[in-house]
Amino acid sequence: MQQWPEQPQYPYPHHQGPQGPPPPAGLAGTPVMFDVRPFQQVRENVWADGAGDAVVLDFFNVVPDLPAPLEDPANLQARISANTAQAGMGLVDLDVVGLDGLPAVRQMVKGPHPQQERGTVYLGSYTIPRAACSVTVKVQCLEGQPTGTREAAVFPQFLQQYKGGAASPDEAMAAWAQHPYAYGVTGGFPRNHADDPAWDPYFPDHPLSRARRLLGSLAHSLRLDPAFKGLPPFWPYR
Repeated sequence: MQQWPEQPQYPYPHHQGPQGPPPPAGLAGTPVMFDVRPFQQVRENVWADGAGDAVVLDFFNVVPDLPAPLEDPANLQARISANTAQAGMGLVDLDVVGLDGLPAVRQMVKGPHPQQERGTVYLGSYTIPRAACSVTVKVQCLEGQPTGTREAAVFPQFLQQYKGGAASPDEAMAAWAQHPYAYGVTGGFPRNHADDPAWDPYFPDHPLSRARRLLGSLAHSLRLDPAFKGLPPFWPYR
């Protein structure tokens, strides 16, 4: 089987942006390049923008642990939603998308803020799997102070619309927050109605809006090395 070299080279042209080609990025031994101009490199595989939001690159030289084939997105969504809840986090959304000619898993996950008693961290990622390895491009956006402003603004409107406000508090809360794609999954950090992307324009500075926006901008300039693209495709062995 073709092996990824220890120190990959990037001979092909960079993506041409509106201001010319971006400078090359070594990208910590990963077969990935993207436009690094909006970021400052803070560690070998970590870049940060002016808002403090981070982009993290990782190359895993092992069989991907995705629990279902990308050709079966409904099964992939349900199983990852359940696995994420079991890990104490919450899947916000997941889709299979095209990324520089390869299928990729795009997902948004949220969980407790790692440095504050209150608040949320949002982790968006692209996972590009091949048969025996994978690349992950992850963004991390942290909620600042005050916390919960998006939820506090959206919840009263949701409550009015949900059964005309006639539902019991327990029924309303059950409808407000639940894990997507997998019925009956409990625990973790479930998605709520304020996480819907339709609310992003109303809260452009919220970390979830920033995370989605950052993932979108990365997709425009992200390029994969042809040697990586030529590896056998992923198929789960389970």
